[in-house]
Amino acid sequence: MIVTRTPDGQFRLACGPHELLLTRAQYEDVFYALPQDTGTLFRLLNDTVLATDDLRAVLRAMIAECGGLEKAMDALQAGVMRLEPA
Repeated sequence: MIVTRTPDGQFRLACGPHELLLTRAQYEDVFYALPQDTGTLFRLLNDTVLATDDLRAVLRAMIAECGGLEKAMDALQAGVMRLEPA
């Protein structure tokens, strides 16, 4: 899972060919909630941060690409904790 800041201030979460773009507010929701266990982090993303079924489908594809829920959420958490929103 790769976490980067875009030039326009959004945050890109990517795994393989799949990516999600989060606004600064969405990213802060995730960043300031960490650290969390795998299930809690997934629910935060799936139930709160990602507002549409299309975005949730991308998240599920990313999880599959990254080798499953635990690996994907661990990699996401590590990537987000390295990149502060400020």
